[in-house]
Amino acid sequence: MAITVFTASCNGQSRKTDGSSSQSKKVLIISSSPSKGGNSDLLCDEFLRGAKDAGHEAEKVFLNDLDIQFLRIKDDYTDRNLEINDDAPKVVAKMIEADVIVMATPIYNDNMCGQMKTMMDRVFERESEVKNKEFYFIMTAGGSNTGCALLGFRNFIRYLPGSKEKGVIQGTGIHLKGTVKGKPVMKEAYEMGKNV
Repeated sequence: MAITVFTASCNGQSRKTDGSSSQSKKVLIISSSPSKGGNSDLLCDEFLRGAKDAGHEAEKVFLNDLDIQFLRIKDDYTDRNLEINDDAPKVVAKMIEADVIVMATPIYNDNMCGQMKTMMDRVFERESEVKNKEFYFIMTAGGSNTGCALLGFRNFIRYLPGSKEKGVIQGTGIHLKGTVKGKPVMKEAYEMGKNV
């Protein structure tokens, strides 16, 4: 399995293993930042720009613009997402249609943000349909610990049949909103999008 990995801090250290293809793909980017224009969201925009420049059909979903409620299930698991009328099924439908899924989160308390975890939980009802996807993960942190979030992403896709991890962007040492601008990781996000 070929995986493209960019692990970048503000000093621009990175490594890459590329197994990209030239075929046009449908790319879905899920940005879970609670702040539009936040650092992880800006990296999503660069990935989106790269994918579009390469001729792929690409779209970004900003979860904070949507109504995504917590998963509710019966005690015996016979029914999931009970009586929830929100936007999560629309996002899941987009995931089912996509060839490539990018999941992006800022790091809070050494883990992914609640918006992303809640969206991942809502896939629970239809995980068998989100199959044969290529996944990329984007994380930004003021510190350097992205390991828990990355493990969460990897555990999530283990339950999605035929899923493949294709790339990781870890923008670390990036604190205040917008400080990712002009950093090497922005170019790396663009290049990764261009090479999906």
